[in-house]
Amino acid sequence: MTQDPAQFSPPGSRKKSLAAPARLPLPLLPTLLALSLLAALLAARPAAAALSFEGPEGAVNSLIELDRTAIPAGRPDQLYVIVRLRAPQDVADGERPRPPLNLALVLDRSGSMESKGKMDYLKAAARDLIDRLAPGDRLAIVEYDDRITVAAPSAPVRDRAALKRVIDGLEPRGSTNLAGGLLAGLHSVAAHYDSEAVNRVLLLSDGLANVGLTTTPEIRNALLRGTTRRLPVTTLGLGLDYNEDLMQDVAEYTGGAYHYIESPHQMADVFARELSALMDTVAGDMRLEFRPGGAVSNVTVFGYPSHRQGATTVIPLPDLYAGQERTITLRLDVAGQGQGSVSLGQLDLAYRDVKAEQPVHTSQALSVLATTERAVLDTALNREAKVEATLAEVESRHQQALEKAQAGRWDEAQADMAATARELEDVNQDLDDARLSDKMEALKVEEQQVGAAAAAPASASSKMFMKRSKNRLYQAYQGERGGYVLSPGDSGPQVEDLQNALSAAGLYTGPADGVFSPDLENAVRTYQTNNGLDTDGRAGPQTLNSLGLY
Repeated sequence: MTQDPAQFSPPGSRKKSLAAPARLPLPLLPTLLALSLLAALLAARPAAAALSFEGPEGAVNSLIELDRTAIPAGRPDQLYVIVRLRAPQDVADGERPRPPLNLALVLDRSGSMESKGKMDYLKAAARDLIDRLAPGDRLAIVEYDDRITVAAPSAPVRDRAALKRVIDGLEPRGSTNLAGGLLAGLHSVAAHYDSEAVNRVLLLSDGLANVGLTTTPEIRNALLRGTTRRLPVTTLGLGLDYNEDLMQDVAEYTGGAYHYIESPHQMADVFARELSALMDTVAGDMRLEFRPGGAVSNVTVFGYPSHRQGATTVIPLPDLYAGQERTITLRLDVAGQGQGSVSLGQLDLAYRDVKAEQPVHTSQALSVLATTERAVLDTALNREAKVEATLAEVESRHQQALEKAQAGRWDEAQADMAATARELEDVNQDLDDARLSDKMEALKVEEQQVGAAAAAPASASSKMFMKRSKNRLYQAYQGERGGYVLSPGDSGPQVEDLQNALSAAGLYTGPADGVFSPDLENAVRTYQTNNGLDTDGRAGPQTLNSLGLY
Protein backbone atom coordinates (compact mmCIF):
# COMPACT_ATOMS: atom_id res chain seq x y z
CA MET A 1 0.00 0.00 0.00
CA THR A 2 1.40 3.39 -0.97
CA GLN A 3 1.15 6.05 1.72
CA ASP A 4 -0.04 9.52 0.77
CA PRO A 5 3.16 11.60 0.93
CA ALA A 6 1.22 14.53 2.34
CA GLN A 7 0.28 12.62 5.49
CA PHE A 8 3.81 12.25 6.95
CA SER A 9 2.59 9.66 9.47
CA PRO A 10 5.06 6.92 10.41
CA PRO A 11 3.75 3.62 11.75
CA GLY A 12 2.66 3.93 15.36
CA SER A 13 2.49 7.71 15.38
CA ARG A 14 -0.56 9.62 16.53
CA LYS A 15 -1.95 11.79 13.79
CA LYS A 16 -3.47 15.16 14.65
CA SER A 17 -5.17 17.55 12.29
CA LEU A 18 -6.22 21.17 12.49
CA ALA A 19 -8.95 22.86 10.54
CA ALA A 20 -7.64 24.37 7.31
CA PRO A 21 -9.35 26.26 4.53
CA ALA A 22 -9.21 25.27 0.91
CA ARG A 23 -7.68 27.83 -1.40
CA LEU A 24 -5.81 28.08 -4.66
CA PRO A 25 -2.13 28.13 -3.62
CA LEU A 26 0.22 30.78 -4.93
CA PRO A 27 3.98 30.77 -4.33
CA LEU A 28 4.38 31.75 -0.67
CA LEU A 29 6.86 34.58 -1.05
CA PRO A 30 8.31 35.96 2.19
CA THR A 31 6.14 39.06 1.94
CA LEU A 32 2.81 39.93 3.44
CA LEU A 33 1.56 40.91 0.00
CA ALA A 34 1.87 37.33 -1.19
CA LEU A 35 0.27 36.08 2.01
CA SER A 36 -2.56 38.56 1.53
CA LEU A 37 -3.23 37.41 -2.02
CA LEU A 38 -3.22 33.81 -0.84
CA ALA A 39 -5.63 34.54 1.99
CA ALA A 40 -8.02 36.25 -0.40
CA LEU A 41 -8.49 32.96 -2.24
CA LEU A 42 -9.83 31.08 0.80
CA ALA A 43 -13.01 29.15 0.26
CA ALA A 44 -14.10 25.89 1.94
CA ARG A 45 -12.36 24.60 5.07
CA PRO A 46 -11.46 20.90 4.90
CA ALA A 47 -8.84 19.42 7.22
CA ALA A 48 -5.18 19.62 6.25
CA ALA A 49 -2.68 16.97 7.15
CA ALA A 50 -0.41 17.36 10.16
CA LEU A 51 2.07 15.14 11.92
CA SER A 52 2.75 14.58 15.59
CA PHE A 53 5.39 12.49 17.29
CA GLU A 54 6.08 12.05 21.00
CA GLY A 55 9.10 11.23 23.10
CA PRO A 56 9.05 8.33 25.56
CA GLU A 57 6.35 8.64 28.22
CA GLY A 58 5.16 11.89 26.66
CA ALA A 59 8.10 13.93 28.04
CA VAL A 60 7.83 16.26 25.04
CA ASN A 61 4.84 16.28 22.73
CA SER A 62 5.80 17.41 19.25
CA LEU A 63 3.59 18.51 16.39
CA ILE A 64 4.99 19.23 12.93
CA GLU A 65 2.87 21.01 10.34
CA LEU A 66 3.44 22.22 6.82
CA ASP A 67 1.47 25.25 5.74
CA ARG A 68 0.50 23.21 2.67
CA THR A 69 0.46 19.51 1.88
CA ALA A 70 0.66 20.07 -1.89
CA ILE A 71 2.33 22.62 -4.17
CA PRO A 72 1.94 23.42 -7.88
CA ALA A 73 4.27 21.29 -9.99
CA GLY A 74 6.85 22.87 -12.26
CA ARG A 75 7.62 26.16 -10.50
CA PRO A 76 9.68 27.39 -7.51
CA ASP A 77 7.78 27.80 -4.28
CA GLN A 78 8.15 28.37 -0.56
CA LEU A 79 6.86 26.21 2.25
CA TYR A 80 6.71 26.83 5.98
CA VAL A 81 7.41 24.13 8.54
CA ILE A 82 5.88 24.78 11.97
CA VAL A 83 7.32 22.74 14.84
CA ARG A 84 5.41 22.91 18.12
CA LEU A 85 6.99 21.46 21.26
CA ARG A 86 5.07 21.08 24.49
CA ALA A 87 5.91 19.55 27.84
CA PRO A 88 2.66 18.48 29.53
CA GLN A 89 2.09 19.95 32.97
CA ASP A 90 1.49 16.52 34.48
CA VAL A 91 5.06 15.47 33.63
CA ALA A 92 6.14 17.43 36.70
CA ASP A 93 3.49 15.87 38.92
CA GLY A 94 4.70 12.28 38.87
CA GLU A 95 6.31 10.31 41.64
CA ARG A 96 9.85 10.93 40.44
CA PRO A 97 11.61 13.69 42.41
CA ARG A 98 12.55 16.91 40.69
CA PRO A 99 16.08 17.07 39.27
CA PRO A 100 18.78 18.59 41.49
CA LEU A 101 20.02 22.08 40.62
CA ASN A 102 23.61 23.16 40.04
CA LEU A 103 23.45 26.96 40.02
CA ALA A 104 25.69 29.99 40.06
CA LEU A 105 24.11 33.28 41.10
CA VAL A 106 26.11 36.08 39.45
CA LEU A 107 25.15 39.45 40.94
CA ASP A 108 25.97 42.99 39.86
CA ARG A 109 27.18 45.09 42.79
CA SER A 110 28.36 48.07 40.74
CA GLY A 111 27.71 51.61 41.93
CA SER A 112 24.50 51.98 39.94
CA MET A 113 22.86 49.32 42.13
CA GLU A 114 22.67 51.93 44.90
CA SER A 115 19.81 53.84 43.27
CA LYS A 116 16.09 53.21 43.76
CA GLY A 117 16.68 50.63 46.46
CA LYS A 118 17.95 48.11 43.88
CA MET A 119 20.44 46.46 46.22
CA ASP A 120 17.86 45.99 48.98
CA TYR A 121 15.42 44.37 46.56
CA LEU A 122 18.23 42.20 45.18
CA LYS A 123 19.17 41.00 48.65
CA ALA A 124 15.55 40.11 49.44
CA ALA A 125 15.16 38.23 46.14
CA ALA A 126 18.43 36.31 46.62
CA ARG A 127 17.56 35.38 50.22
CA ASP A 128 14.19 34.07 49.04
CA LEU A 129 15.89 32.02 46.31
CA ILE A 130 18.22 30.45 48.89
CA ASP A 131 15.21 29.47 51.02
CA ARG A 132 13.65 27.67 48.05
CA LEU A 133 16.66 25.45 47.35
CA ALA A 134 17.02 21.94 48.78
CA PRO A 135 20.09 20.54 50.57
CA GLY A 136 20.82 18.40 47.50
CA ASP A 137 21.11 21.48 45.27
CA ARG A 138 24.41 23.26 44.67
CA LEU A 139 24.84 27.04 44.69
CA ALA A 140 27.75 29.37 44.00
CA ILE A 141 27.52 33.13 44.54
CA VAL A 142 29.64 35.41 42.37
CA GLU A 143 29.68 39.17 42.89
CA TYR A 144 31.11 41.57 40.37
CA ASP A 145 31.80 45.22 39.77
CA ASP A 146 35.22 46.01 38.28
CA ARG A 147 36.47 43.16 40.49
CA ILE A 148 35.29 39.56 40.41
CA THR A 149 34.76 37.67 43.66
CA VAL A 150 33.50 34.13 44.14
CA ALA A 151 31.89 35.06 47.44
CA ALA A 152 30.54 31.55 48.03
CA PRO A 153 32.20 28.68 46.14
CA SER A 154 29.86 26.05 44.73
CA ALA A 155 28.65 23.72 47.46
CA PRO A 156 25.49 21.87 48.53
CA VAL A 157 22.91 24.18 50.11
CA ARG A 158 23.22 23.00 53.69
CA ASP A 159 24.10 26.22 55.51
CA ARG A 160 21.52 28.74 54.35
CA ALA A 161 22.46 31.21 57.07
CA ALA A 162 26.04 31.41 55.78
CA LEU A 163 24.83 32.01 52.21
CA LYS A 164 22.49 34.75 53.40
CA ARG A 165 25.35 36.45 55.24
CA VAL A 166 27.20 36.60 51.93
CA ILE A 167 24.18 38.24 50.31
CA ASP A 168 23.71 40.68 53.19
CA GLY A 169 27.34 41.77 52.83
CA LEU A 170 26.87 43.06 49.28
CA GLU A 171 27.29 46.82 48.92
CA PRO A 172 27.30 48.87 45.69
CA ARG A 173 30.70 49.93 44.39
CA GLY A 174 32.79 50.26 41.24
CA SER A 175 32.13 49.66 37.54
CA THR A 176 30.67 46.70 35.61
CA ASN A 177 32.85 43.79 34.47
CA LEU A 178 29.88 41.73 33.32
CA ALA A 179 31.90 39.28 31.24
CA GLY A 180 34.26 38.54 34.12
CA GLY A 181 31.38 37.78 36.46
CA LEU A 182 29.67 35.63 33.85
CA LEU A 183 32.78 33.55 33.16
CA ALA A 184 33.37 33.02 36.89
CA GLY A 185 29.80 31.77 37.20
CA LEU A 186 30.21 29.43 34.24
CA HIS A 187 33.41 27.99 35.68
CA SER A 188 31.66 27.41 39.02
CA VAL A 189 28.86 25.44 37.36
CA ALA A 190 31.17 23.60 34.95
CA ALA A 191 33.43 22.44 37.78
CA HIS A 192 30.52 20.51 39.29
CA TYR A 193 28.59 19.69 36.12
CA ASP A 194 26.08 16.91 36.71
CA SER A 195 24.44 15.25 33.72
CA GLU A 196 21.46 14.33 35.90
CA ALA A 197 21.01 17.87 37.24
CA VAL A 198 19.82 21.18 35.83
CA ASN A 199 23.00 23.21 35.35
CA ARG A 200 22.43 26.96 35.06
CA VAL A 201 23.98 30.39 35.58
CA LEU A 202 21.70 33.25 36.68
CA LEU A 203 23.23 36.60 35.68
CA LEU A 204 21.79 39.93 36.87
CA SER A 205 22.93 43.36 35.70
CA ASP A 206 21.50 46.87 35.76
CA GLY A 207 24.14 48.60 33.66
CA LEU A 208 26.35 48.56 30.62
CA ALA A 209 29.44 46.35 30.55
CA ASN A 210 32.22 48.94 30.78
CA VAL A 211 35.22 47.01 32.12
CA GLY A 212 36.96 44.02 30.53
CA LEU A 213 35.15 42.48 27.57
CA THR A 214 32.30 44.80 26.63
CA THR A 215 31.03 43.94 23.14
CA THR A 216 28.75 41.11 22.11
CA PRO A 217 31.31 39.45 19.77
CA GLU A 218 34.00 39.58 22.48
CA ILE A 219 31.72 38.04 25.09
CA ARG A 220 30.43 35.41 22.68
CA ASN A 221 34.00 34.37 21.84
CA ALA A 222 34.80 34.22 25.55
CA LEU A 223 31.79 31.95 26.10
CA LEU A 224 33.01 29.71 23.31
CA ARG A 225 36.49 29.43 24.81
CA GLY A 226 35.50 29.58 28.47
CA THR A 227 34.04 26.10 28.99
CA THR A 228 34.14 22.76 27.22
CA ARG A 229 30.35 22.39 27.22
CA ARG A 230 27.33 24.56 26.50
CA LEU A 231 25.89 25.80 29.81
CA PRO A 232 22.61 27.75 29.77
CA VAL A 233 22.61 31.27 31.17
CA THR A 234 19.49 33.04 32.41
CA THR A 235 20.06 36.78 32.03
CA LEU A 236 18.09 39.28 34.09
CA GLY A 237 18.26 42.91 32.99
CA LEU A 238 17.19 45.45 35.60
CA GLY A 239 15.99 48.96 34.83
CA LEU A 240 16.69 51.09 31.76
CA ASP A 241 20.47 51.33 31.49
CA TYR A 242 21.64 47.79 30.71
CA ASN A 243 22.32 46.51 27.18
CA GLU A 244 19.28 44.40 26.33
CA ASP A 245 20.79 43.25 23.03
CA LEU A 246 23.81 41.81 24.85
CA MET A 247 21.68 40.15 27.55
CA GLN A 248 19.35 38.60 24.97
CA ASP A 249 22.29 37.42 22.89
CA VAL A 250 23.95 35.69 25.86
CA ALA A 251 20.69 33.95 26.75
CA GLU A 252 20.01 32.83 23.18
CA TYR A 253 23.58 31.80 22.45
CA THR A 254 23.78 29.59 25.55
CA GLY A 255 20.24 28.20 25.33
CA GLY A 256 19.10 30.07 28.43
CA ALA A 257 16.36 32.62 29.05
CA TYR A 258 16.13 36.41 29.19
CA HIS A 259 14.03 38.52 31.57
CA TYR A 260 13.46 42.26 31.55
CA ILE A 261 12.89 43.48 35.12
CA GLU A 262 11.39 46.91 34.75
CA SER A 263 11.20 47.78 38.44
CA PRO A 264 13.35 46.59 41.38
CA HIS A 265 10.29 45.41 43.31
CA GLN A 266 9.69 42.77 40.60
CA MET A 267 13.00 41.01 41.27
CA ALA A 268 11.75 38.57 43.90
CA ASP A 269 8.86 37.44 41.71
CA VAL A 270 11.07 36.98 38.63
CA PHE A 271 13.68 35.06 40.64
CA ALA A 272 10.95 32.83 42.11
CA ARG A 273 9.34 32.12 38.73
CA GLU A 274 12.68 31.31 37.12
CA LEU A 275 13.64 28.97 39.95
CA SER A 276 10.25 27.26 39.80
CA ALA A 277 10.71 26.73 36.06
CA LEU A 278 14.18 25.25 36.59
CA MET A 279 12.77 22.83 39.14
CA ASP A 280 10.18 21.73 36.57
CA THR A 281 12.70 21.20 33.77
CA VAL A 282 11.55 18.31 31.59
CA ALA A 283 13.96 18.41 28.65
CA GLY A 284 17.51 19.73 28.47
CA ASP A 285 20.25 19.90 25.85
CA MET A 286 17.54 20.31 23.20
CA ARG A 287 18.51 20.48 19.56
CA LEU A 288 16.49 20.56 16.36
CA GLU A 289 18.21 19.74 13.07
CA PHE A 290 16.93 19.92 9.52
CA ARG A 291 18.73 18.07 6.75
CA PRO A 292 17.29 19.36 3.47
CA GLY A 293 16.49 17.21 0.48
CA GLY A 294 17.74 18.08 -2.98
CA ALA A 295 14.63 20.13 -3.76
CA VAL A 296 15.32 22.65 -0.94
CA SER A 297 17.75 25.42 -1.88
CA ASN A 298 17.58 27.55 1.28
CA VAL A 299 16.37 27.31 4.89
CA THR A 300 15.39 30.31 7.04
CA VAL A 301 14.81 29.92 10.79
CA PHE A 302 12.64 32.48 12.58
CA GLY A 303 13.19 33.52 16.17
CA TYR A 304 16.03 31.21 17.21
CA PRO A 305 19.77 31.34 16.56
CA SER A 306 20.89 28.66 14.15
CA HIS A 307 24.02 27.61 12.31
CA ARG A 308 25.03 25.32 9.49
CA GLN A 309 26.96 22.09 9.77
CA GLY A 310 27.52 21.20 6.16
CA ALA A 311 24.07 21.23 4.58
CA THR A 312 22.31 20.67 7.92
CA THR A 313 20.64 23.56 9.74
CA VAL A 314 21.20 23.18 13.50
CA ILE A 315 18.89 24.97 15.97
CA PRO A 316 19.98 24.74 19.64
CA LEU A 317 16.93 25.20 21.86
CA PRO A 318 16.48 26.30 25.48
CA ASP A 319 15.42 23.80 28.13
CA LEU A 320 11.71 23.00 28.21
CA TYR A 321 9.71 23.20 31.45
CA ALA A 322 6.53 21.37 32.44
CA GLY A 323 3.54 23.14 30.94
CA GLN A 324 5.69 25.18 28.55
CA GLU A 325 5.09 25.40 24.82
CA ARG A 326 7.53 26.50 22.15
CA THR A 327 7.09 27.14 18.43
CA ILE A 328 9.83 27.05 15.79
CA THR A 329 9.10 28.24 12.24
CA LEU A 330 11.24 27.36 9.22
CA ARG A 331 10.83 28.68 5.69
CA LEU A 332 11.98 26.40 2.87
CA ASP A 333 12.79 27.61 -0.63
CA VAL A 334 11.76 24.76 -2.93
CA ALA A 335 12.90 24.48 -6.54
CA GLY A 336 10.37 23.67 -9.25
CA GLN A 337 9.56 19.96 -9.30
CA GLY A 338 7.79 17.50 -11.54
CA GLN A 339 4.59 15.84 -10.41
CA GLY A 340 4.76 13.37 -7.53
CA SER A 341 6.16 13.16 -4.03
CA VAL A 342 8.92 15.69 -3.29
CA SER A 343 11.37 14.95 -0.48
CA LEU A 344 11.90 18.08 1.62
CA GLY A 345 14.39 16.54 4.02
CA GLN A 346 14.57 15.14 7.53
CA LEU A 347 13.81 16.82 10.84
CA ASP A 348 15.62 15.47 13.92
CA LEU A 349 14.76 16.35 17.52
CA ALA A 350 17.18 15.39 20.29
CA TYR A 351 17.02 16.16 23.98
CA ARG A 352 17.78 14.80 27.43
CA ASP A 353 14.74 13.62 29.37
CA VAL A 354 15.72 15.12 32.71
CA LYS A 355 13.36 13.13 34.91
CA ALA A 356 13.84 9.78 33.14
CA GLU A 357 17.59 10.49 32.98
CA GLN A 358 17.91 9.27 29.40
CA PRO A 359 18.61 10.75 25.97
CA VAL A 360 15.78 10.92 23.45
CA HIS A 361 16.10 11.18 19.68
CA THR A 362 13.36 11.12 17.10
CA SER A 363 13.43 11.73 13.35
CA GLN A 364 10.83 12.51 10.75
CA ALA A 365 11.11 12.62 6.98
CA LEU A 366 9.14 15.47 5.42
CA SER A 367 7.69 15.43 1.94
CA VAL A 368 5.10 17.29 -0.07
CA LEU A 369 3.06 16.46 -3.15
CA ALA A 370 3.76 18.41 -6.35
CA THR A 371 0.72 18.32 -8.59
CA THR A 372 -1.25 20.15 -11.26
CA GLU A 373 -4.60 18.88 -9.98
CA ARG A 374 -6.72 21.84 -8.93
CA ALA A 375 -8.87 19.77 -6.56
CA VAL A 376 -5.79 18.72 -4.57
CA LEU A 377 -4.28 22.20 -4.51
CA ASP A 378 -7.58 23.74 -3.43
CA THR A 379 -7.60 21.68 -0.23
CA ALA A 380 -3.88 21.76 0.54
CA LEU A 381 -3.45 24.79 2.77
CA ASN A 382 -3.44 24.52 6.58
CA ARG A 383 -4.99 27.64 8.08
CA GLU A 384 -3.42 27.26 11.53
CA ALA A 385 0.06 26.85 10.10
CA LYS A 386 -0.50 29.79 7.76
CA VAL A 387 -1.37 32.05 10.70
CA GLU A 388 1.82 31.01 12.49
CA ALA A 389 3.88 31.59 9.33
CA THR A 390 2.33 35.03 8.90
CA LEU A 391 3.18 35.95 12.48
CA ALA A 392 6.77 34.78 12.00
CA GLU A 393 7.18 36.96 8.91
CA VAL A 394 5.54 39.96 10.60
CA GLU A 395 7.72 39.63 13.69
CA SER A 396 10.81 39.52 11.48
CA ARG A 397 9.76 42.81 9.89
CA HIS A 398 8.91 44.21 13.31
CA GLN A 399 12.45 43.37 14.46
CA GLN A 400 13.93 45.12 11.43
CA ALA A 401 11.87 48.23 12.20
CA LEU A 402 13.14 48.29 15.79
CA GLU A 403 16.71 48.01 14.54
CA LYS A 404 16.13 51.07 12.37
CA ALA A 405 14.70 52.94 15.35
CA GLN A 406 17.71 52.01 17.47
CA ALA A 407 19.99 53.31 14.72
CA GLY A 408 18.17 56.66 14.83
CA ARG A 409 16.19 56.09 11.62
CA TRP A 410 12.93 56.84 13.38
CA ASP A 411 10.93 57.93 10.33
CA GLU A 412 11.80 54.74 8.46
CA ALA A 413 10.91 52.61 11.48
CA GLN A 414 7.56 54.34 11.86
CA ALA A 415 6.77 53.98 8.15
CA ASP A 416 7.72 50.29 8.17
CA MET A 417 5.47 49.55 11.14
CA ALA A 418 2.57 51.39 9.51
CA ALA A 419 3.03 49.52 6.22
CA THR A 420 3.29 46.16 7.98
CA ALA A 421 0.12 46.85 9.96
CA ARG A 422 -1.79 47.76 6.77
CA GLU A 423 -0.64 44.63 4.96
CA LEU A 424 -1.48 42.48 7.97
CA GLU A 425 -4.95 44.00 8.04
CA ASP A 426 -5.44 42.93 4.42
CA VAL A 427 -4.34 39.38 5.25
CA ASN A 428 -6.66 39.19 8.21
CA GLN A 429 -9.76 40.29 6.33
CA ASP A 430 -9.96 36.71 5.09
CA LEU A 431 -8.33 34.82 7.94
CA ASP A 432 -10.18 36.71 10.70
CA ASP A 433 -7.77 35.44 13.35
CA ALA A 434 -7.59 37.06 16.81
CA ARG A 435 -3.81 36.60 17.01
CA LEU A 436 -3.30 38.56 13.80
CA SER A 437 -5.67 41.25 15.08
CA ASP A 438 -3.66 41.51 18.30
CA LYS A 439 -0.40 41.82 16.37
CA MET A 440 -1.89 44.46 14.08
CA GLU A 441 -3.05 46.45 17.11
CA ALA A 442 0.42 46.14 18.63
CA LEU A 443 2.07 47.49 15.49
CA LYS A 444 -0.27 50.48 15.40
CA VAL A 445 0.42 51.30 19.04
CA GLU A 446 4.17 50.96 18.57
CA GLU A 447 4.05 53.11 15.45
CA GLN A 448 2.74 55.91 17.68
CA GLN A 449 5.34 55.15 20.34
CA VAL A 450 8.15 55.35 17.79
CA GLY A 451 6.98 58.83 16.87
CA ALA A 452 7.02 59.89 20.52
CA ALA A 453 10.43 58.30 21.13
CA ALA A 454 11.92 60.07 18.12
CA ALA A 455 11.16 63.43 19.74
CA ALA A 456 13.33 62.57 22.77
CA PRO A 457 15.50 59.55 21.92
CA ALA A 458 17.62 59.76 25.10
CA SER A 459 14.65 60.03 27.47
CA ALA A 460 13.60 57.39 29.98
CA SER A 461 10.34 56.85 28.08
CA SER A 462 12.26 56.16 24.86
CA LYS A 463 14.54 53.66 26.60
CA MET A 464 11.54 51.98 28.19
CA PHE A 465 9.80 51.71 24.82
CA MET A 466 12.79 49.95 23.27
CA LYS A 467 13.23 47.52 26.16
CA ARG A 468 9.54 46.67 26.41
CA SER A 469 9.16 46.20 22.67
CA LYS A 470 12.28 44.05 22.34
CA ASN A 471 11.22 41.94 25.30
CA ARG A 472 7.77 41.31 23.82
CA LEU A 473 9.34 40.43 20.50
CA TYR A 474 11.85 38.10 22.17
CA GLN A 475 8.97 36.22 23.80
CA ALA A 476 6.84 36.24 20.65
CA TYR A 477 9.67 34.89 18.51
CA GLN A 478 9.61 31.80 20.70
CA GLY A 479 5.87 31.35 20.35
CA GLU A 480 4.99 33.06 23.64
CA ARG A 481 2.88 36.04 22.63
CA GLY A 482 1.27 36.84 25.99
CA GLY A 483 3.24 40.09 26.16
CA TYR A 484 0.85 41.67 23.68
CA VAL A 485 -2.37 40.73 25.44
CA LEU A 486 -3.34 39.84 29.01
CA SER A 487 -6.43 37.63 29.21
CA PRO A 488 -8.55 36.01 31.92
CA GLY A 489 -6.63 33.12 33.45
CA ASP A 490 -3.19 34.67 32.85
CA SER A 491 -0.83 35.20 35.76
CA GLY A 492 2.47 36.87 36.52
CA PRO A 493 4.01 40.29 37.21
CA GLN A 494 2.39 41.91 34.16
CA VAL A 495 -1.03 40.99 35.54
CA GLU A 496 0.00 42.38 38.92
CA ASP A 497 0.95 45.67 37.23
CA LEU A 498 -2.48 45.70 35.57
CA GLN A 499 -4.15 45.13 38.94
CA ASN A 500 -2.21 47.99 40.50
CA ALA A 501 -3.00 50.36 37.63
CA LEU A 502 -6.73 49.63 37.76
CA SER A 503 -6.67 49.88 41.55
CA ALA A 504 -5.11 53.34 41.24
CA ALA A 505 -7.92 54.22 38.82
CA GLY A 506 -10.48 53.17 41.45
CA LEU A 507 -11.83 50.30 39.36
CA TYR A 508 -10.30 47.25 41.03
CA THR A 509 -10.46 46.41 44.73
CA GLY A 510 -9.13 42.86 44.74
CA PRO A 511 -5.67 41.61 45.74
CA ALA A 512 -2.57 42.40 43.69
CA ASP A 513 -1.74 38.70 43.40
CA GLY A 514 -0.87 38.57 39.70
CA VAL A 515 -3.90 36.43 38.76
CA PHE A 516 -6.31 37.60 36.03
CA SER A 517 -9.55 36.89 37.91
CA PRO A 518 -13.19 37.55 36.93
CA ASP A 519 -13.09 40.68 39.13
CA LEU A 520 -10.09 41.97 37.19
CA GLU A 521 -11.85 41.20 33.90
CA ASN A 522 -14.83 43.29 35.03
CA ALA A 523 -12.49 46.13 35.96
CA VAL A 524 -10.84 45.95 32.53
CA ARG A 525 -14.25 46.08 30.84
CA THR A 526 -15.25 49.11 32.88
CA TYR A 527 -12.00 50.89 32.06
CA GLN A 528 -12.38 50.13 28.36
CA THR A 529 -15.95 51.43 28.30
CA ASN A 530 -15.01 54.59 30.20
CA ASN A 531 -12.14 55.33 27.81
CA GLY A 532 -13.77 54.56 24.48
CA LEU A 533 -11.81 51.35 23.87
CA ASP A 534 -13.09 48.06 22.48
CA THR A 535 -14.78 46.37 25.42
CA ASP A 536 -13.69 42.73 25.45
CA GLY A 537 -12.28 42.24 28.96
CA ARG A 538 -8.81 41.53 27.59
CA ALA A 539 -5.97 43.98 28.17
CA GLY A 540 -4.58 44.30 24.66
CA PRO A 541 -2.01 46.80 23.34
CA GLN A 542 -4.39 49.78 23.24
CA THR A 543 -5.72 49.15 26.75
CA LEU A 544 -2.25 48.54 28.18
CA ASN A 545 -0.90 51.62 26.41
CA SER A 546 -3.73 53.75 27.77
CA LEU A 547 -2.77 52.57 31.27
CA GLY A 548 0.92 53.29 30.68
CA LEU A 549 1.79 49.58 30.75
CA TYR A 550 2.71 48.95 27.10
